[in-house]
Amino acid sequence: MKLLATILLVVCPALFAAERVADFPAAVEKAKSGGQDIAVLFHGSDWCTAGKKIAALWTTEAFEKTAGKDLLIVDIDRKESPSSADEALAKRKEACVVKPRSLPAIALFDKEGRLVALREGTPELDSLGRPEQAIQRAVDVRKKRDDIWQKAEGMRGPQKAAQLAAGLDLLGLGAGPKNTYQPVIEEIKKADPEDRSGALARYSFPGRKLLDLAVDQGKAGKFTEADDEIGSWLKKPQLTKAQRQEALAARFALYQRWPEKKIGLATVLREIEKLDPKSELGSAATTYLTMLSKEK
Repeated sequence: MKLLATILLVVCPALFAAERVADFPAAVEKAKSGGQDIAVLFHGSDWCTAGKKIAALWTTEAFEKTAGKDLLIVDIDRKESPSSADEALAKRKEACVVKPRSLPAIALFDKEGRLVALREGTPELDSLGRPEQAIQRAVDVRKKRDDIWQKAEGMRGPQKAAQLAAGLDLLGLGAGPKNTYQPVIEEIKKADPEDRSGALARYSFPGRKLLDLAVDQGKAGKFTEADDEIGSWLKKPQLTKAQRQEALAARFALYQRWPEKKIGLATVLREIEKLDPKSELGSAATTYLTMLSKEK
């Protein structure tokens, strides 16, 4: 058996190598029938100097072999000065739901085209080692997620909801880009409509939309309605610290526009700071509190 495997590796290396696909939609279509994961490199060959080293490795046959046979490879090159041929290909690749904020970036998607992991920028990618190592770590996460969800199939009620949420927790992506994990959240809701597990509150939290609501309602003078909505979320003990900070940030934005509540701005900031002073919102609250103290 070992001899046969060795012969196959020598004679038919393509059987054990990742497959390169022209664009993201084609990769998703192929993955749905073949069950492969999809690895995507985002870079800009005519402007992103940091991405040239990774791109040079990504396009080699050696990389295909080390990446493994259960993987589809896609290259999304975001050129500043694309040719007409580049533009046509770029339009097809824009179907990818992920738009990294920093390049180069590597993303892994499952066979359904759902994001599993996104690693952005040179510092983060360098910390993960070679590209195939970063991909393998993401594949391991996907496998753990699938194992967790498979166990959920034999469960009911809050236990099932908590198990499904544990799979989402592993990814740390919320509902995912374009709400690709919304069907999982709907399963959580169906299994535990009263949210005894607390999973539904965490995964239905509106996030930035709550801040937008506070600003819009504040401009319209609908202060009480907005504050009631924010308060209803703050009453949910299942929210994470980060989510509670976001809800309080929405209240802060509302109180800035509510003359009778401006006196309570410092109190809201202290609540944000207390939850996690080292977080981005916690640090911002500390800075703002210092500014307010100087104004007195």
